[in-house]
Amino acid sequence: MNEIPNLPTPDRVILVVEDSSQIRSVISKALELEGYATKQAKNGVEGLELLKESPPDLILSDVNMPQMDGIEFFKAVRQNPDWTAIPFIFLTSHSNSEDIQRGREMGVEDYLTKPIEPEDLVRIINARLYRTAAVEVAQVGQAYLDTVMVLANAIEGRDKYTRGHVERVTAYALWLAKALKWPAQHLRVLEFGARLHDIGKIIIPGHILNKPEPLSDDEWALMKKHTVAGAKMLQEIPHLRGTLPYILYHHEKWDGSGYPKGLKAKEIPIQGRILALADVYDAISTARPYHKATPHEAVIKIISEEAGRHFDPQLVPIFIKIMNAKRAQVAG
Repeated sequence: MNEIPNLPTPDRVILVVEDSSQIRSVISKALELEGYATKQAKNGVEGLELLKESPPDLILSDVNMPQMDGIEFFKAVRQNPDWTAIPFIFLTSHSNSEDIQRGREMGVEDYLTKPIEPEDLVRIINARLYRTAAVEVAQVGQAYLDTVMVLANAIEGRDKYTRGHVERVTAYALWLAKALKWPAQHLRVLEFGARLHDIGKIIIPGHILNKPEPLSDDEWALMKKHTVAGAKMLQEIPHLRGTLPYILYHHEKWDGSGYPKGLKAKEIPIQGRILALADVYDAISTARPYHKATPHEAVIKIISEEAGRHFDPQLVPIFIKIMNAKRAQVAG
């Protein structure tokens, strides 16, 4: 039996700073098997250069290294305001109480003692990133969600034919993700991504958005640019980067005939595959100037027939079961 897709692929970068090339390689391979991307440096000087290129999501650094050891590297990292929030874990060859005490005084929370088993390494890094994500969500809070909603409503307000579309698509996508047992932090990102999935339509002139007739070839070509435009708008906002797969890939199709990249099957991130179902269901089931609202049963039939062409064939039966259940609740 094929495995049901469950979670978005991790897209976190770990900077591994360790003078032993063998240990760096072992650690990096263990992390990459878990879906993390890694960058490697042999000392603090190289680590700082990589930080300047792009900050990672977590730093794992040896304490004893040539040129710049882990303690000095940590001090240099924390002196830059842009890097102060990056989680930092020290890797030491032995339980040196003096080094650990120095680190504690500077604010280092986590230590790992070499040699370390790969599963222990991954478990600790997952836990550290989870704590960081929980703090970020708490800091963002309701005010952040309100800001996202304002952005989404501003875009939706330009298209008089899709009022309520954002709210419905968000609800449908959340129902599906909850059925897949996504944890709370992934559901929060999904909510933001679903609300902002059409934000790129800000580049589309109002007369095209609200045109009652079918679009011309040129108009349709412009309309198709909204996914890339939306992703470009948000890619420099750190707290919204997790929404990019929803924005960029919700018009990709399982058979590769979608846009903007023509991705096929599981090349399409799970975020895009989920949102495609929610988006299409709402588009067909609500009235537009070029078509009447299609009854629920007929929409379900269309989606079922498009399994393996437009939609992920493993997600379709789960989505149909959910939508039928919700429909029955309303009818009852």
